[in-house]
Amino acid sequence: MQVIQAGLADRERPLASHLFVGPTGTGKTEIVRQLAATLRSGPDDFCRVDMSALAQEHYAASFAGAPPGYAGSKEGHSVFRRDQVEGELGKPGIVLFDEVEKAHQTVVRALLHVLDHGVLHLANGEQRFNFRNCIVFLTSNLGSREIRDLQQSRPRRWARRHVENASSHLPESARQWLRQRLEGRIHEITQDALEKYFDPEFLNRVDEVTVFSELSQDVALRIAQAELDLVVGRAQTKGVDILLGPEVVRHVAQMGFDASYGGRSIRREVRHTVWPIVARHVITQRLRRLDIPQCQSTVRLSLSAPDRRGQRHVIAAEESTHPLPRNTTTAPGTPGAGPENRKEEESS
Repeated sequence: MQVIQAGLADRERPLASHLFVGPTGTGKTEIVRQLAATLRSGPDDFCRVDMSALAQEHYAASFAGAPPGYAGSKEGHSVFRRDQVEGELGKPGIVLFDEVEKAHQTVVRALLHVLDHGVLHLANGEQRFNFRNCIVFLTSNLGSREIRDLQQSRPRRWARRHVENASSHLPESARQWLRQRLEGRIHEITQDALEKYFDPEFLNRVDEVTVFSELSQDVALRIAQAELDLVVGRAQTKGVDILLGPEVVRHVAQMGFDASYGGRSIRREVRHTVWPIVARHVITQRLRRLDIPQCQSTVRLSLSAPDRRGQRHVIAAEESTHPLPRNTTTAPGTPGAGPENRKEEESS
């Protein structure tokens, strides 16, 4: 990014091309979304091409358009959006080729000229897409199945469990060495899968290949905190304040995290266990405001104690209501938010 900002990038190629490889749910697409939120107008302001939908050879026409003589050749239709590809001064374009290994090899080879010269000429010969002011990302899950088999093997589980138990008693240099030893095999599997699937000339045109490792427990805890913060923010816009204890965050991370599925498994846990509880209180608060417009609800989420039969902990909710401060207005679209209600408050 510093090279791009300094204007030192090659003007005959895309600004940068990166291939993200790793297991599902490790944040490959999320990095692109966050970069789009920083460089462009929002996290979804980039051109995303779902390569799994281009699994047949003739879908290569989706890139360059229909050849001359075929239906639609004069229109020059393509899967790319020109404004998101070519960008503008001070706002580069961003293109994501998602799950590139699921496309047909002919479709993948159609990217060679884009990665090398930054230009895609449409088949009609009259139009072209300029990728020279664009950052190109490609994601792949190659090697994920082999990595999952390795993670589920008994020696691997034994080694990881003992490293996690002993890491707190080891210096940082020793923990780093053990971690590299455990993750080294994952990089070897991924590199072998890349070399078997992609042609050498394709890999030679990619600026950088980044291998994503499986998520750790610490990262899972931070993901759980971020997902629960999203719940708190959305509920607050509906007039419900959510108070979360640290034990709830740890519980969600522990019950939802699965190294084979990454961060998406934590999101599913939040959707199945936390969102229904919050939704019930939001609906109750909406009905309550029909009678008492100026009120706010506070819900404290905690873990219930297991019963004698050893039932696992469940998330429990405790609700309390209180009136809003006199200088606070209710959210738009809720009862009591109209101008006539504000006039009554001012007169009182």
